[in-house]
Formats: sequence, structure tokens, C-alpha cells
Amino acid sequence: MNRLASGIRRSLLELDGVVESEGAFGDGQAFWVNGKQIASFHGSDAIELRITRQVFREHRDRLKADRRVRRHGASSDWIDVSFGSAEDAQFVVELAEMAAAAHRAPVGVTAKPPPTGTDLARRRRFH
Repeated sequence: MNRLASGIRRSLLELDGVVESEGAFGDGQAFWVNGKQIASFHGSDAIELRITRQVFREHRDRLKADRRVRRHGASSDWIDVSFGSAEDAQFVVELAEMAAAAHRAPVGVTAKPPPTGTDLARRRRFH
């Protein structure tokens, strides 16, 4: 992991409710909020974020116009974001905060942990 990606990782782990654990959609680590995977790195210069369709709609014009962002599909909660500078890293963290906020447990409700063991294996079979 390069210095820029390491900085993004540290910033993600500072976001409220974000924890790092094994990913459900492939090998390697991922970032989770309330039992939902919200992010994972793809190589040293891109990250996949689960921002939700609603958040995408709210920021549609900005996200569609940004060269760093690629949406997985019209019905997908996921976007890929490329980064190569400190400004890009700040943008990634801003979007990750949106993703985290969209998945946090309601106030007064205990957040679910990331899946492990057989629960994680079951999720992997479906992806």
C-alpha cells in the first residue's frame, strides 16, 4: 500500500463507526459500518465505495461530472474512485463519510459487527 492509500486508510478508520475486517467481495481487507461493507481498495490508486443510490442521486451532477468517479451501474450502490493526489485523497474521505453516514445504525441501536466465519463465507458465495 502506497503512502497516499495508507493515509486514506487511516482517515477511514477515524470515521465514526468504520471498522476494518476481511472483505466479502474478494480477498483482502475492507471497511465496514453496521455490518455492511462500504469500501475496499482496488490496487494502489482506486477505492470502491458503497454510497447508496440515494446518496448518488443527491450528488448526481457533481459525481457524474467528476473524472475520478465511475459508477458500477444505474441500479448499483457502488462507485469506483481513483486517486493520485492529496486533493483526491480528501475527496475519497469525503465520499467515504457519506457512505458511512448512509449505513450507520440509528441512534440508540447497537451497530452490527462485520461478518466472520461462516457468515462471511456465506456472503462470499453470493458475490
